[in-house]
Amino acid sequence: MRRSQRHFTGLRQVWVGYRNLRASRPLSGWVYVWFRPLCSRRGWQISLGCFSLILSGWIGMAGNPLWAQTAPIPPLPSPLQQIENNLPTLANLLDIDSPDILRGTVRLDGRRLFSIAVPVLPDQAAPNTQQTPQTPVESRVQIIQERLQQIVDQGFDPDTLEVMLETDPNSRQPVIYVEYQREGETRRDEVMTVTSLDADLNGSSTEEWAETVQNRIETALRTAYEERQPQSLQRQGLWSIGILFAIGLISGLISRWQGQLRRDRHRLASQSQTTASEISSVATNSPESSESTTALFQRRAANQQKQRVNDIKWRLSQLSQLLIWGLGILFILGLFPQTRWLQTIGLQGIQVPIRLLLIVLLTYLAIRLSEIVVDRLFWALQSSTSLASNTSQRLMLRFTTFSQVAKSIVVLIWGTIGLLSVISMLGVEINPALLTVAGIVGVGISLASQNVIKDIINGFLILLEDQYGVGDVVTIGEASGFVENMNLRITQLRSTEGHLITIPNSSITVVQNLSKEWSRVDLRINVAYEADLDQALAVTEHVAQEMSHDATWQNVILETPQLLGVDNLDYAGATIRLWIKTQPLRQWDVAREYRRRLKLAFDRAGIPIGIPQQSLLVNSPPTLDRTLPKSNTPSNSGKS
Repeated sequence: MRRSQRHFTGLRQVWVGYRNLRASRPLSGWVYVWFRPLCSRRGWQISLGCFSLILSGWIGMAGNPLWAQTAPIPPLPSPLQQIENNLPTLANLLDIDSPDILRGTVRLDGRRLFSIAVPVLPDQAAPNTQQTPQTPVESRVQIIQERLQQIVDQGFDPDTLEVMLETDPNSRQPVIYVEYQREGETRRDEVMTVTSLDADLNGSSTEEWAETVQNRIETALRTAYEERQPQSLQRQGLWSIGILFAIGLISGLISRWQGQLRRDRHRLASQSQTTASEISSVATNSPESSESTTALFQRRAANQQKQRVNDIKWRLSQLSQLLIWGLGILFILGLFPQTRWLQTIGLQGIQVPIRLLLIVLLTYLAIRLSEIVVDRLFWALQSSTSLASNTSQRLMLRFTTFSQVAKSIVVLIWGTIGLLSVISMLGVEINPALLTVAGIVGVGISLASQNVIKDIINGFLILLEDQYGVGDVVTIGEASGFVENMNLRITQLRSTEGHLITIPNSSITVVQNLSKEWSRVDLRINVAYEADLDQALAVTEHVAQEMSHDATWQNVILETPQLLGVDNLDYAGATIRLWIKTQPLRQWDVAREYRRRLKLAFDRAGIPIGIPQQSLLVNSPPTLDRTLPKSNTPSNSGKS
């Protein structure tokens, strides 16, 4: 009782020290900052709860008079050596039964000792659907483990313990016995018979393997005895406290890293929204230049790559937290013989989830890393282009389109590989019959989804022929807008009203690309009939020539403007037509600026703009004869 009071008094002092640390934050601010995730109320409640459970079990076992009366024993190996001894338990996750034998593992206190084997009988090679209570190998394992556990539970004198090896005169196979004294009485218990199949399974002769099993059983029994002594339990309790503290410290550091990743994620999301709004503004207000459009898409691609890297780090941090706490708790359970069976159950129970998690994690990392590699590859191709300005910009926009399509193909490939790996891991054998069934199912799915196949084929042809790409302004049927996203199945346009139009690639037959390689301003200017047409033509051409030589517009206008002349005469006046060849996506800016300059020039020259006119002719109505026509019907005199 006094020992328990001393332990709880020490725990209270730890809590008071923690409160003093929180109160003296100015003096130890750096300690509080680094340990802040560990010092939350919930974290300390969980930690103190674990500490209390471990300390209570430790104190209770240490205060047991049965254990207190035992003699001192030599210390156990360090936990690092115990980890090395427990490695076969972790390696057992990869054990696979041979088709000719059934394999089992013998354990004591949850610790793996050795493997045994039982031949597969003909009726066991193809088991029926009815669930059997136990297989022969499971029955043999259970018998051996119960005999060893009974020796440990009943207690024995370690000084009199002796594991003997004798040969059975009938079967000529070695038999292992355990002889010991308990309460002054000498006992001799048979443990197991070592078979030649056991030796073959472990790659040794029968005699050599029997000696190996003999030594392992003796070592395991002495270790089980030593682990149940009060000194050992106290030492393991201290190790568990230290491990919990280390886990909490590492978890706190990972939490700080996750906080930084969370802030970076919010910042990148904000930048992504800003870039998306700028791209939408370009789509609705006509882009200022092809260079700015390309720069926006490159900025979006760079931001997406940073988001992928951030997402990879975030998933790895979550996995690290899970592994640290899971493996730490399993290791602590393995420190005590009373709880080591929970470690064994846990290791056996997480085999399938761990493998599934590993496949999903590897598939996810392969997809993300492949997307990063695709982006880097296309960026390198863009940097290596040394073509003309408009051709280079067009090629960069095409690279952006191919990059998005390549990443979608990579996701499909890695997803298929991951799915096949999961199917194989679950025990579904991938054989020709399964592939045939999968082919038949694939044909059925393809017949049911013909439109999707048409979308993919037509999308591939669109990319191959370079009909349009991300960043172009196109007209598809009645829809017109800025190509914001494109893959093998769909094309998404952003209209001038800001609407996002999604078009399946299979429905695309005629495409008008308004921004491929170069664009053109097609102007029709109406002047009044009373204006001097020669003067109007001269002013129109002069303004175009002057604008093409302007420092601001000379790089945008690619060729000398072409004045086509009077294109039409109608009720609005004479129509003058002018062509100006521009860089892609700059025709709208050039047209706006040219109209402004032409209006000012017409005002200075006194040239009126054509106004629609209509002529209304009014004629006087014809003279009407007001004399009523005489009736040919004789009038009645009123007489009958």
